Amino acid sequence: MVTDRPNVLCFVCDQLRYDHLGCTSSDVIETPNIDALADTGVTFDRAYANNPMCMPARATLFTGQNPHRHGVRSNGVALPRDMPVLPELLSENGYRTHSSGKLHLGLYTLPAPRQVAHIATELAERADSTFERTLRDTLEDVLDRVLEDPTDVDSSGESRESHENFSGRAEGALTGALEEAHAPKWSDTPLIFREIIEEIVEERPVEELSEADWERFATILENRLEAVFAEVGARSYSDLEFVPEEFPEAREVWESGRIDSLPEPHYGFETTDFTGGHVNEIFGEYKNWLREERPEDYERLGFTHPDNVRGETFQVLNEWSLPEEAHYNHWISNRSIDFLDEHSTGSDEEPFFLWNSYPDPHNPYAAPEPWGSMYDPAEVSPPTRRENELEELPSFYEDVYAGDFFQLQGLYTDPQPEVNDEEIQEIIARTYGMTSYLDHEVGRVMNALEERGLREDTIVVFMSDHGAMTGDHWMLRKGPFQFEGLLRVPMIWSYPQEFAEGKRVETVCSHEDFLPTLLDLTGTQSPHAAYDPEYRETPSSWAGRSLAPLLTDELEEMDRSVVIENDEDYLGLRARTLVTNQHKLTVYPGEEYGELFDLAGDPRELNNRWDDAEYAETKDRLHREFLERLVTQEGAVPSRRNVA
Repeated sequence: MVTDRPNVLCFVCDQLRYDHLGCTSSDVIETPNIDALADTGVTFDRAYANNPMCMPARATLFTGQNPHRHGVRSNGVALPRDMPVLPELLSENGYRTHSSGKLHLGLYTLPAPRQVAHIATELAERADSTFERTLRDTLEDVLDRVLEDPTDVDSSGESRESHENFSGRAEGALTGALEEAHAPKWSDTPLIFREIIEEIVEERPVEELSEADWERFATILENRLEAVFAEVGARSYSDLEFVPEEFPEAREVWESGRIDSLPEPHYGFETTDFTGGHVNEIFGEYKNWLREERPEDYERLGFTHPDNVRGETFQVLNEWSLPEEAHYNHWISNRSIDFLDEHSTGSDEEPFFLWNSYPDPHNPYAAPEPWGSMYDPAEVSPPTRRENELEELPSFYEDVYAGDFFQLQGLYTDPQPEVNDEEIQEIIARTYGMTSYLDHEVGRVMNALEERGLREDTIVVFMSDHGAMTGDHWMLRKGPFQFEGLLRVPMIWSYPQEFAEGKRVETVCSHEDFLPTLLDLTGTQSPHAAYDPEYRETPSSWAGRSLAPLLTDELEEMDRSVVIENDEDYLGLRARTLVTNQHKLTVYPGEEYGELFDLAGDPRELNNRWDDAEYAETKDRLHREFLERLVTQEGAVPSRRNVA
């Protein structure tokens, strides 16, 4: 264990697959700066996310607990404020803590009832078009009937800027009006509005709604909102109102100007420089900076800018005219470098914990030049899949592929097919470009660390929250999928003179191991610490364990397995996956189907052995091992304090 309280710099990115790094891939991807980290440190070749979604994965990194213990079982669930988190624990140990970039520990959109109040407030202020005014009057009339009189709504926001077309695919007056009110079109309440409009207008444009149509819209909306409000016990308009600081990472409160910084401390970070969202959907302090400091470049954020070259899919830019120095990754790096400047010139000796978190690579797919067009779609490796593969997988895969679920990420999405084979290659190529640009920014921060004389005293970690399917097994992004491309993530640790150099570790490990490892390396006391007499063999309080012995060459490998959780609300599934040195077993409670892959003999996971008689004994053995792992990963919290 390192005991002199080293600095810690964590690079965290979003949806970066393990095999999309130059140091792990035989493809054309260029990541020289991340490769250099691997050359000077330890690369874990079998690291996994404990949940394939952003918020649960990040909550595990911060708490060291598995999703059902920390409570963030899916996206759209905020991490409870009373959970002990890594930045807070380090701060209590004398560390100066700072976050630059993405956190995503709080909700990115408001809960539906409060979003209704937000839309009503914004429409009361904005309502520039005839359609918006009619929508405002209709919504206020409905709320007046469902709740106490809400007509005194008034905007407390300062900004009238609109975040034009988050996905570049928004169409129709309703979507436009909701976007003008800063309501993300993919969140629950706008989906309710859209469903009702579609039910009423069928093939007719929404601008042509008649008075009778609006009356039908109001009737259906009233019924839907009554049900929504009944679920949460809202009986008056005041029950829907909220303080913006309650949802400090929500897009609506940022875009409407109701908040311009995170309340500090935020999940243990003393200071923050915040971004939320991705690519043209970005928001937060970066977007405010761009609007104020570089207004011409601010206009280039939108995919519809005339200087941007659109791709074949609606979420791809083949060339983005936003210059590198105006990009959010560049801004995040600059804020981290500013923090390093502050530390290197400070008079105190306190160590720092810097969380440098880039939102890339993530859909939509775009990078500044020269990275945006760096890779030719015709030359990237095609996705891993085979014909008739979906017939051997659980039945929901075919449903997702067919686009039966709007919020799930197969190859097709509502209302039209999103991509074909050629367009998947385009997505992969732009993802490669985003990865190489990410690597460039990592290099900028690492150079700053070196130039300020901090490198020798700093543990550097490079990680991703989860991967992405990018066409593998006929799926595109993320969802209830348990394949390697989504679950297997980069994890590199580097600390000059202390950690092994150029070491590759095959031990199966996961995000659960990140927090106990850093507590070990920084000499930080566990929040579950208790006196244990010598005669007592107390079970570990952590789901994972410290990887420090592997970093310092005390051990070469460990015998480990990992449990992955995925509660899928849209499908009602509760998948659990066990990953061992050789196999991967996925069970779906209540279902006859499942997945069993022989990772040693079938590393591309093309043959599901769940129903294969030759693997029956293996499946039984893995079920027993799975049960034991489910018990041991619980963690003994709270610790025993006395004999009785």
